[in-house]
Amino acid sequence: MAIDVNKVYTTVLSILNKKGSGYLTPDNFNKTAKIVQLDLLDKAFYEYNRAIAKQTSGRGGSGYADIPRKIQDKIDPFFKFDTIALTSGSGSLPADTYNTINVSSLDRLTQIERIEKSKISFLLSSPMTAPSETFPMYYSGTGTVNVFPVSIASVNIDYIATPADPSWGASTDVNSFGTPIYEYQPSLSQNFTLHPSDEVDLVLGILQYFGITIKDQLVIQAAMSEQQTTTQNEQ
Repeated sequence: MAIDVNKVYTTVLSILNKKGSGYLTPDNFNKTAKIVQLDLLDKAFYEYNRAIAKQTSGRGGSGYADIPRKIQDKIDPFFKFDTIALTSGSGSLPADTYNTINVSSLDRLTQIERIEKSKISFLLSSPMTAPSETFPMYYSGTGTVNVFPVSIASVNIDYIATPADPSWGASTDVNSFGTPIYEYQPSLSQNFTLHPSDEVDLVLGILQYFGITIKDQLVIQAAMSEQQTTTQNEQ
């Protein structure tokens, strides 16, 4: 599952040129594309929450109308799991952790309850509320997971991984025309890891960072089709 970074870049560039908004360098595109990709992933979480709430209230559908399932399909490719070794109850989260979903025992039979860090002192102060290996707890720090009781040596973690940074890679000719000429190089590039259904929103999001707002998505689809035809004719 991926969205072709070259298709997105050429579409954005084509629209910017038609609007007279200047030239988009690969570096500026890559920086903006990274932000928009993360924005769309965040948006999927909020959309999923709203769709679940709607479905729970009896206003959802099934089959093609199962909206929560469709949004889940967007998020699932970023799902990962790992085992974390703990020292005195503390361990490092995977470097690509974007959002922690679940922490459990190694055999996955015991769910470890997430708590607020501010509550741990209160919970530890009473035998009635203190965590145990039967009822463990954890809180997340900056890049860490902290588990109680500290006798637990390792845990499993389910998480959403940060998507790979998109990149439109190119070779650069600075001699022929006096201004840089970029030629796309697939081997130097990284496609978007978003669901294909996000392609139009991706283009719209990037354009907004350059001051262009397009309300009609058909304009984007037409630009994509036109650019794809031009690329095929050039090959």
